[in-house]
Amino acid sequence: MSEEPPDFAMQRAVEILANIYERQYKIDNAPPPPSDKPILLFSEGLALDVNTTMRSDVERALGIAFSYPTRGWHTYGVRGRDGARLLLSCFFSKNKLASAELYLPKVDRAPKLEPQDAHFRFVPGEIEVGMQLTSLPEHFGHMTGMPTQIGPYEEMFEARFPGGAAYAMGNDGTIERLALYTLNE
Repeated sequence: MSEEPPDFAMQRAVEILANIYERQYKIDNAPPPPSDKPILLFSEGLALDVNTTMRSDVERALGIAFSYPTRGWHTYGVRGRDGARLLLSCFFSKNKLASAELYLPKVDRAPKLEPQDAHFRFVPGEIEVGMQLTSLPEHFGHMTGMPTQIGPYEEMFEARFPGGAAYAMGNDGTIERLALYTLNE
């Protein structure tokens, strides 16, 4: 078989198909319109807001944390839906909340922290670990085009809001992790 370059028509067809794929990929991964209100990880005793919450607020409500999963993270045991034991990990930058994650421990080395009577969920929406991913409100968009599995999670949804982003991650249609991150825009 000769090493002839493809003819002009075939080369142009490949370029057109690649363009269509790239445009669709960008559209599929575009987050939905942002929420006009901040999304919080909320418990009756503490509202975690990446725009305003300070480390002293968290320590006043939850006490001194366990350093996990790495240095810099402040982790607490809390109660989830139906009494499930969850971990709440917070990361601070200059004593201001930069990230908060609420999740089912998935590794054996996770600390066996005694759960406090704090029940965190996303508000607005009352979104909890243990709920079905299909129950997420419309301002959460499915992140497509991701690797087939994101760490220990098969699916990830994102919502943007002023100053931050919220994520819901899960497996088999069930939310197993909620996360808030500040956005430095």
